[in-house]
Amino acid sequence: MYQVYFLSVTSLVLASVALGYDRLDERFHISSFFTDTAFKNLTFQLWLGIATAVIGFFQLLTHSENDVPVVGDLIPAITGMVLGATLIVAYYKEKSTEESSTVDRLDKILVQNAPNLAYVGLLVAVLHFLLHGVLLL
Repeated sequence: MYQVYFLSVTSLVLASVALGYDRLDERFHISSFFTDTAFKNLTFQLWLGIATAVIGFFQLLTHSENDVPVVGDLIPAITGMVLGATLIVAYYKEKSTEESSTVDRLDKILVQNAPNLAYVGLLVAVLHFLLHGVLLL
C-alpha cells in the first residue's frame, strides 16, 4: 500500500529531524527547511512519536504487491517504532516527576543516543524511498 509507504518515509524524516534537530542544523543547516519552534515543542514531539510508532507498527502488517507478506518493510517498520518510542520516552522523562528504573534505562539507551538514531532514521528513510522494492527496505 503506497499510503503506508508515503506515511512511513514522511514520519521517519520528521521524527529524525525532531530527534537530532540541533546536530542536523549544525551540519546540514536544516533550519532553512524546518523551524525549530515546531520540532522543539514537546507536545508536537509526543504526537509525532505516537504517529511514527503507529505507522511503523502498521507497516509490519502491510506489504507491497511484490513483497514477501511476512517480511515486508521490516527495517523501516522497526526504525519507525524505535524513533517513535524515543520521542515518547523523551516526552515522558521531561514531564514526569516520578522516578522509574525502566524509564531511566530507556532514557540511557534511546534518548541519550537520539542524535545517532536521527542519522539512522534519515538513512533508512532515504534508502526506503529510493529502494522500495528491496525485500527488507
